[in-house]
Amino acid sequence: MTKKSKKSEVLSWEQVIARRPRAKERPRFVKKTGHTYTPKKTLNYEKELAWLYNGPKFKGPLHIVLVFDSHKTIIKIKEMNLKTTSSKLRGDIDNYAKSILDALNGVAFSDDRQIMRLELRKQ
Repeated sequence: MTKKSKKSEVLSWEQVIARRPRAKERPRFVKKTGHTYTPKKTLNYEKELAWLYNGPKFKGPLHIVLVFDSHKTIIKIKEMNLKTTSSKLRGDIDNYAKSILDALNGVAFSDDRQIMRLELRKQ
């Protein structure tokens, strides 16, 4: 369902994907060749999600909420009314979070599976 508010002209999208969520597997490394690759299960899952997504392609800054359930994933995307879309940080926001969470795993918490809600912002 796509909603467009007349007041602020903000585009939003929400979709339920009726598939059990899968955690992204770590890349695999082939010692002989030094080649790394993404495991086939992860590739297939990512391709399936891309194929199932039937929403618009957003262009501006976004607020994304992902809700994981044992048998579905809810995706909520909403355009944000920000004056700037640039940052001095060029990396993907999820990669910044992953490095922090991996560093704190076993230190600040026993396992990062304990984390139930995560909100990320890049400025």
